[in-house]
Amino acid sequence: ESVDIVESGFRIFPMIRTRKRSSQKDRKDTVKNVALVLMIALNIFDRNFEILSNFQRQLSETNSEVVEHQKSASSKQTATYTPSRLEKRIMERSQSELQYDKMRADECDLFHNTSRSHFYQEYQDYLKMLDDYTEAVKKFDVSLDDIRLVPLKKRHDICQSMDDLLNGAFQVESALSKTREGFVEPLLPPLRHPRFCEAVDDVYKSKYVMKLDYLIHDFGEMCRQLSGTSKTVFIDLGASLDIHPEENPSLQLVELYQKFGIKFDHYYAFEATVIPPDQVYQKVPKKILPSFHWFNVPVEVNETSNQNPWASILSKYNEDDLVVVKLDIDTASVEIPLVDQLIDEKNSRIVDQFYFEHHVRMKHMLKFWRITARGTLQHSLDLFTKLRRAGIAAHSWV
Repeated sequence: ESVDIVESGFRIFPMIRTRKRSSQKDRKDTVKNVALVLMIALNIFDRNFEILSNFQRQLSETNSEVVEHQKSASSKQTATYTPSRLEKRIMERSQSELQYDKMRADECDLFHNTSRSHFYQEYQDYLKMLDDYTEAVKKFDVSLDDIRLVPLKKRHDICQSMDDLLNGAFQVESALSKTREGFVEPLLPPLRHPRFCEAVDDVYKSKYVMKLDYLIHDFGEMCRQLSGTSKTVFIDLGASLDIHPEENPSLQLVELYQKFGIKFDHYYAFEATVIPPDQVYQKVPKKILPSFHWFNVPVEVNETSNQNPWASILSKYNEDDLVVVKLDIDTASVEIPLVDQLIDEKNSRIVDQFYFEHHVRMKHMLKFWRITARGTLQHSLDLFTKLRRAGIAAHSWV
């Protein structure tokens, strides 16, 4: 377009010289027309150059995002696990000194037993950092709906602010454990909020038994790993809706992710207890209703069954996606085989975050779990370590 206009302008120039009989007014008009044509051509060149520059800049940013995402994806291929300093020391003495391999082991002994000074003070130091982190999370606000829609340059700053939140609370890097998916809380008895062990009565214990503030999430790492094409998925196995939405741990967890700009495209909810559909959709918060999928059937271990969540749902996603799974169906004969299947590479490479309440025979939790408890505290520590070594950021659930 620009070239055609310019060529037309240059074809007019000879007319100024050859039209000898033309009046002076005609020649002035011709010069004005040529000047006008040239101005239009220059404006078009400027506009096209600006469009081209913007395109090149966007292409450069996209390439940078692809490179950064490829680096994150590459790191996801490497399943490594580094326990925190305190977790490592506890695991080294978990059987010989702490006797976690015995039934009804005291999961709160480290918390209040000052005679174990080599553990006690470090545990208290960690608890102080955990309190700081909890307060920082409450105050954090990125004010965005979906981190994937944020331009690369701005997203980099947001991801960094999430890193700063974590690093600001846990200034001692060895205080946290680290998985393929970033930092996580160390595996410390009682495998739930430590202040559960402060309780002197059952009322106080009940206050902390369902609290999620002990969970550590490396949202900065999640922020960097998500690309514009990543899907975000929450799979809820044991999606009880009898709990009020404000007290429902699964919904609290979803809200936490949303607070950090992670909006779930799909929320798959499995529940064995039959609930009339109209009641289900009355209880589901409007925020997640558009992405909500309700499966009112029990999950199954059989890997060829459509009710096996790994076969029917997990197989539809890949490493580029963010996949979060919560498992809490209070049936060990189903839960443990599902966990074993999850550790398999074809599943572990896809699942990023995993929350599981493993019912074992611990002294203080036994009154809550009763007959559903199987195995020892050592079994739990070993199982979560195995999951983390497989590359999954595995958390003990409530």
